[in-house]
Amino acid sequence: MKTLKRILIAIALPSLLIAILFYFNIIWKSPGFYKIEQPIELKEPIMDMVEYSQIIQTHRRPYCFTVNSSLGGKVYILGIEHFKDENNPQLDTIRNLWTKANPTVALVERRLGFLFTWFQNPIKEYGEGGLVSELSKEDGVDLYSWEPTRDDEIKFLLKNFTARQLALFYSFRPYFSNMRFGKPDNPEEKLQEYLISRTNYDHLRGIFKSWEELDKVWQHEFPEIDWRNYSDKYGWPKGYLSQIANDSNLARDNHMIQIIIDLVNKGETVFVTMGSSHAPRIENAIKALIK
Repeated sequence: MKTLKRILIAIALPSLLIAILFYFNIIWKSPGFYKIEQPIELKEPIMDMVEYSQIIQTHRRPYCFTVNSSLGGKVYILGIEHFKDENNPQLDTIRNLWTKANPTVALVERRLGFLFTWFQNPIKEYGEGGLVSELSKEDGVDLYSWEPTRDDEIKFLLKNFTARQLALFYSFRPYFSNMRFGKPDNPEEKLQEYLISRTNYDHLRGIFKSWEELDKVWQHEFPEIDWRNYSDKYGWPKGYLSQIANDSNLARDNHMIQIIIDLVNKGETVFVTMGSSHAPRIENAIKALIK
């Protein structure tokens, strides 16, 4: 009996400690997904990446705008250049607009991830999303990812692309995105890490088993580009990868708009951060739906 009691205590105490750390926002979990029950039809299309390429060099950054609804809700859109620098001046934009907005719901790009605030800095780990997560927790504001689930995104893209093409895309996408913050010390290990984590989904699992297989395909199909030194700030190589990137962005942006409209129609004040390219591309679609 005493042994059983010791075992139960040994299990209960760590669980209680973890619960306390979560309660006091010392440990953060990734924001959840927001489920849309009845998607609505857009009145104006989302700008695709081809059209966006015509304004990419000229539009303002950050790209911020607000839309008010006659029903009482409103949305603050912040198109931010991704960063992980605590001294980035865009931090002031986010903090100032947060104070002005006094939001009831916040939405961030990506799912972010686990964070232990005693040892990790939210901005260094997750950039603008980390700051918005911090502000949300300080003010008790509901926080969600505006992304669709990966399974939903994959199902949508499989209508036009093969599973092999998608597995290649998802493996390289985080590598090219994070190259904005510097080249990793070991590109091969990092690519292997992304391969394992980003293709562990139905339809994509096991198509590629190693970074060497990815490298072989890349050298064959895109021999003019060294993926180890490539960043998505250059855009995706012409061909199916750029087409996947465009369709993926449209699917993600459509899902984000659906969430925003649903919340605004409920009277919420919504605060949304996203990469700077998303904001001008969704502006007309958002403004056409919120009256």
